[in-house]
Amino acid sequence: MAVQWSVPVWMWPLLLVVAAGAVLWSVVVYRRTRPVPAGRWRRVLVALRATVLALLTLAVAGPVASCLRRTGEPAELVYVVEDSGSMALTDVEPGALAPSRWQQSLAAVASIDSAFAQRRPPVRRFYLRGNGLQPLQEFDPRDPATPMPSRHGTSLTDLSRQLRERLAGRPVRAIVLLSDGCETTAGPGEAALANAAAALPLQVAGVGAVTGPPDRSVQDLRYPPVVYAGDEVVVDCAVEQRDLPAGATAPLVVTLRDDIGIVAADTVAAGDPVVPVRLVYRARGEGLQALRLEVAPLVAERYLENNRATLAVDVRRDRARVLLLAGTPGWDVRFLAQAAAGERRLALSVVYPDARGLVLADSMRRWQPPVDAAGWGRWDAVVLTGWTGTDARIDWAALGQAVDAGLGLLVLPSAAVSPSGAAALAGPPAGLAALLPVEAASWRWESGNRFARAADGAAGHAVLEGVATGSEDGAAVFAALPPWRETARVVPRVGGTVLLEAATRGGAGGALPALVIGPRGQGRVAWLGVRNVWEWAFWEAPRGGGNAGSVQPARRVLRNLLVWLTGAAEQAGLEFAIRPGVYQEGQPIRLNARWRDMRGEPVIGRATSVAIRAESDTTAGGVKTFALTASATEPGASDVELPPLQPGRYTAQLTGVGEPPVVGPAAGFVVTDASIERTQVRQDRRRLEQLAARAGGAYVDLSDPGAIAGLRQRLEAVDWKGAENRQRRRFDLWSGWPFIVTIALLLGCEWFLRRRHGLL
Repeated sequence: MAVQWSVPVWMWPLLLVVAAGAVLWSVVVYRRTRPVPAGRWRRVLVALRATVLALLTLAVAGPVASCLRRTGEPAELVYVVEDSGSMALTDVEPGALAPSRWQQSLAAVASIDSAFAQRRPPVRRFYLRGNGLQPLQEFDPRDPATPMPSRHGTSLTDLSRQLRERLAGRPVRAIVLLSDGCETTAGPGEAALANAAAALPLQVAGVGAVTGPPDRSVQDLRYPPVVYAGDEVVVDCAVEQRDLPAGATAPLVVTLRDDIGIVAADTVAAGDPVVPVRLVYRARGEGLQALRLEVAPLVAERYLENNRATLAVDVRRDRARVLLLAGTPGWDVRFLAQAAAGERRLALSVVYPDARGLVLADSMRRWQPPVDAAGWGRWDAVVLTGWTGTDARIDWAALGQAVDAGLGLLVLPSAAVSPSGAAALAGPPAGLAALLPVEAASWRWESGNRFARAADGAAGHAVLEGVATGSEDGAAVFAALPPWRETARVVPRVGGTVLLEAATRGGAGGALPALVIGPRGQGRVAWLGVRNVWEWAFWEAPRGGGNAGSVQPARRVLRNLLVWLTGAAEQAGLEFAIRPGVYQEGQPIRLNARWRDMRGEPVIGRATSVAIRAESDTTAGGVKTFALTASATEPGASDVELPPLQPGRYTAQLTGVGEPPVVGPAAGFVVTDASIERTQVRQDRRRLEQLAARAGGAYVDLSDPGAIAGLRQRLEAVDWKGAENRQRRRFDLWSGWPFIVTIALLLGCEWFLRRRHGLL
């Protein structure tokens, strides 16, 4: 024990003088006190007061007592068993009774542990299981309810890193890692492995067969995850043929099949250890397609799970196709073409009449109008700039059927010759008039300068997205654009929605509907009933107070309108950043979502969730909902990791918080009954030896005779001296409650005695 003082040494004499003065002062005070107490009681009173003053003086000096406490901590031995699905495999023929790799590992742990159960000094043992991809877990190997390993994937580098972080600062003298060495993650490199395994007292025990019967396995599978309908898809892989007899040239048959049947196949006569294979097929259908690659087994081949692999190809349509039928080429056609060119999702073809008939503007080849709905279905949207010149050539009934089936239609009632005054407008053909979201008792133009303005309730529509449409901002934006000089006088049909109106500056005469949209079956129809749209889109708005990089409002409306008609706007909004594909049984499923507005700006600060439903489960209780976590680095992005799902087909649908809630498009994904864990039929001895060498330990193969005994001898030779913990304890009685209580008791006794003897 050591005593330290809070005051410097030069103050000690001064404190002694103060203490002596306090005692002398107490004696003098009680000699002058009346009535004078008896000699014995006077000495008691003087002693009480002198003691209080001496203690207070001592407290000023601040003595602190400290002592060093030594405690012993036993050395630790840690067993780590790889916790992945491959450890549940057996290394004999299917159906034979033999322990799995997990059971062999537990038996080895029990055998080694028996030598340390009664060891003196004692050794503390810990048992951990993990695969490096999920957190480590403690377990008791003697527990009969210990679950079999079922985790998906293994990373020995990450497992070593987890061990180093968890065991840092503890008296660990040895770590025994039992694993088959089969990793599913890409190797991080020698430097990463060396850093992870550094300073770990690691002993590595390998389980699983190193060699075995002849076996084929699919390796290095490569294919495009996204293709377009009709594209040629190339699938490359390598087939590894292990332990083939010398001179064997068994034919190698590789097939690729989808839900319908075989899409590609090839037969290769090869006896090399690794055989490259290429299969080519043409994508058919649309949507997510799961295909299975299968390699014919060898005669009496034992392991068949590694002879096949599942791949997912997202077959998509090409860019949205728009057909522009122009009664007469003009500036309106040009600006519509520029609007389509500004959207990478659109491909525009222009057709107009000449002396030979209808021709394509880019190639000047003759073009024949479709005669049925299927012919019109080659496009995603059709734009008509007037109907004169094309009326007699178009089958309006077939076009109407195509619109009902999902084709978008935009009609601009432009004319070849500008009318004057209140000239009559040639009405549309009866077949076209039936498709329009507007109607008129008599088709005619209304002359007079009218400015565009957003209709009431239209501000939130996708066609006006990115354009200020509020009562004040919107008026200022559109008022800066040139007016429309002529507007068709029409009336919206029931179900039609007015997005833009044409109104005079003072509002006299009322507003005319200018841009009207409406549903037609599965399709969308829009009417833009103004003259010379190009004048409206050509003019540049003032830059004052606006975004210098923003698109001119009229051009933005035209681009939005074309995107909306084709349905390509659905690619914006809430969607999967990486479309779900094919997952293996037992594999955690990570889904990534992205929330964008129509112009591609991220939506932030709004919660999202995903609903998962098995396609085979049609009950309401079959839907499971998981909340997504927003990304801290990428605005508008979020992700979630789903627990492993049973094999089957599933549908995932995103939902975002809003009024009403924003619902993203549904996406399907597949969970196959195949698992990479069941294809790891060999112990990766090289990887385990590499890990042991990086950690400065040793590797043993548990299948070798005497391997456990040799490992136990190496562990017994380790210095199992425990660690000594030194803890210094501090005692400062002068600043705590005992000191205050002592002073109070002494002063209380003095007061009691003074009162008893009648002292003032």
